[in-house]
Amino acid sequence: MQQIKEREEREKADLMDLLSKQIQVEGELVGLYDKTVEEIKSPPVKHLLHMIRMDSMKHIDIFQVAMEVLQGDDILKPEKKELAERLKRHIELEKDSIERSKQILKNTWISEIKGLKELMEKWRDDEKEHHRALMKLTEKEFFRVSPTEWVGIFQDLEERYAKYERKKS
Repeated sequence: MQQIKEREEREKADLMDLLSKQIQVEGELVGLYDKTVEEIKSPPVKHLLHMIRMDSMKHIDIFQVAMEVLQGDDILKPEKKELAERLKRHIELEKDSIERSKQILKNTWISEIKGLKELMEKWRDDEKEHHRALMKLTEKEFFRVSPTEWVGIFQDLEERYAKYERKKS
């Protein structure tokens, strides 16, 4: 058990280091996109680079959440019901956007211009992901169970199964 715990801690520390380094890389990318956008004259190219910059900002948040979860921070436990209520309108709007994306993607102007179609599909996919993530956020908490905790869970399941089998006999 001690070896498992030590290995788990080493792996966690390695992962935290990798996540931290990736946060730095994403931050550097954000700065580079900002600098490049200042030097570009084309509005469409500026907007595309801005979209990519926003993805890098999103990646920073993703890695930060991962680090917080790995550090054992409680996610939503104390405010679960309150948050679910607050997110209802968000969920409705995301669902409406998904429905609207179907109409937009059927439009001839979009379907015939490959670059626009790809952008609209990216937007639609983002809206679907937002909706899915919000639903998941309101339905369950994020938590991590260590290998040592799984042992206890499996032992409990084995005991329940044994009781069930004894009752059947």
